[in-house]
Amino acid sequence: MTFAGPVRGRNPVNPITRLLLASALLAGGAARADDDPPQQSEQDYQKQQEKLRAELGKKATHEQTAEIKVKGETTGTALQTLCIDTSGRVLGLVAPPRGYGAAVKGGTAEVHVFSPDGKPVTTWKIPFHAHSINAGPDGTVYVAGDAKVARFDRDGKSLGDPVELPHIADLLKDEKALRAKAEVALKREKEQMAESLKEAKKEFAERVKKLEEKPEADRTKTEKRQLTQYKAILKSYEENEGFYAKRTVEDVLGGMVGRLRVVNGIAVSETDVFVATGEAEGYGYGVWRLDRELKDVKKILSDIGGCCGQMDVQVQGKELLVAENTRHQFARYDRDGKKVGSYGKRGEDTNPACFGGCCNPMNVRAAAAGEVLTSESEGVVKRFSPKGEFLGVVGTVPVGGGCKNVAVGASADLSKVYFCDQPGSRFFILSKKATAAATGADGGNGK
Repeated sequence: MTFAGPVRGRNPVNPITRLLLASALLAGGAARADDDPPQQSEQDYQKQQEKLRAELGKKATHEQTAEIKVKGETTGTALQTLCIDTSGRVLGLVAPPRGYGAAVKGGTAEVHVFSPDGKPVTTWKIPFHAHSINAGPDGTVYVAGDAKVARFDRDGKSLGDPVELPHIADLLKDEKALRAKAEVALKREKEQMAESLKEAKKEFAERVKKLEEKPEADRTKTEKRQLTQYKAILKSYEENEGFYAKRTVEDVLGGMVGRLRVVNGIAVSETDVFVATGEAEGYGYGVWRLDRELKDVKKILSDIGGCCGQMDVQVQGKELLVAENTRHQFARYDRDGKKVGSYGKRGEDTNPACFGGCCNPMNVRAAAAGEVLTSESEGVVKRFSPKGEFLGVVGTVPVGGGCKNVAVGASADLSKVYFCDQPGSRFFILSKKATAAATGADGGNGK
């Protein structure tokens, strides 16, 4: 059985999920043995991940050769994601954190350009809070966020004013329809919350009652701690009741509009531009296809699950690659959204052919000869054949745990691989090992 680490939510924007996860964390902490040090589970998880990375790294085809720190020129900004342009340069998007809701009002971003070896080249300014970046096969760079897309040539020259994404603009114009959806969502949210709180309060009230029936002098240290924690949980439930009782249609509408404006991913083929954003209903994600002039919009995918606000899309030829992290797989679709295939499977962290943790792979990237690279929150990059067969571990990097964007890129010949460490505002360069280059090592697939 794999150790998945501390409890992590699959969709933190869902208020009911947030509530139940908070209870699980508090209850888990209350149930520790008397001699357990605080945060022991998190410490164990990090140690185990370090050990696993070390073991996988021994079989990997690449090794870390550089760590490039990226510092924004504006306070409160950091490296959020990256891509590789047609010249093999690294384009790092520096911006305020994306979060789960609306873009930062009045926020701006920067594109930091680095040589393939990680040397700074230049910086471009983006006049809005950008969330995603990618380069087209002709070298045009697309930067998206806050319901807009800006285009630049390879030297950073703006190719016109930022364009409002037409499908989002149309949704936002229809205020009446949005409000109607918000009213339905609020009613459903309150009903589900009331039901969940009723059951949860009953459970913890019974736990408190059982502990209080025992004389205080006879309670163990663990029981005393549990009683304190259970009462804290009940208090949090009461606070949540008050919070959701005050929730209005305007509150829901604000969150809905915010999710629509966040552009989680953008990908560019020779003829199409694909963008992934939140949807007007529920907590899933949709993918829209536009032409290269950002017109002729068509929704091709809907209700895709993405953990912790992460939804990565890329292109390979005319097809779309999607990192379906909540399903522990990546998928390939044609340009109209018809599924071509799903690849990868959930399994133990110790099995490199599987995706472990609560939700992986977080990111995906097309590589040469139809191959695909995947990256995981725990700092692992893997390689798959055009048919989706696991080929081996490419490399590992030292990053902290937790669900996050871990954008990956590679040089055309796969001699260098780039890994984005969002919390650390840095990226790693992994270079092919001399032994791997000489022997054609497969990265631990055992073939």
